Amino acid sequence: MSLSKIVVSGKVSRAPEKRFTPNTNITVTEFSIAVESPPRADGTQEASFVKVICWRELAERCFAEVKKGDVVIVDGRLQIESYTSPEGQRKRQAEIEAINVENVSLLGSGQSNAVSQEAPQLAKTGAKTGKAATEDLDAIFASEDEIPF
Repeated sequence: MSLSKIVVSGKVSRAPEKRFTPNTNITVTEFSIAVESPPRADGTQEASFVKVICWRELAERCFAEVKKGDVVIVDGRLQIESYTSPEGQRKRQAEIEAINVENVSLLGSGQSNAVSQEAPQLAKTGAKTGKAATEDLDAIFASEDEIPF
């Protein structure tokens, strides 16, 4: 058995586009994020562009809540897509089938920042955002009694 799981953060470089599957009319939203590499010794950085694919309710929520320029954290399944370019070259592109998308740009704004396929009611169940969530994490990690996981 193998597991394909990835969590990345990056800036939304292509605004979410919503469409529907032809036969089953299922909502699909796609957008791209720029994931920056750590700075090199000379100070330069590179960005990799990764396509994010969301399905059903997560697709609807991402289309409504995620905008170009937002910083997001994407949790999902890594897929490598192979295709032939118009020039006839074989190419490969990384893409993520998202399970959860968190809009970091909304932290501290009073809005719900979690967009999740698994837990769409996160904001309604008392999930904390912004400063309160950070203070809770600081308290957990400040304790030397036990490891929090």
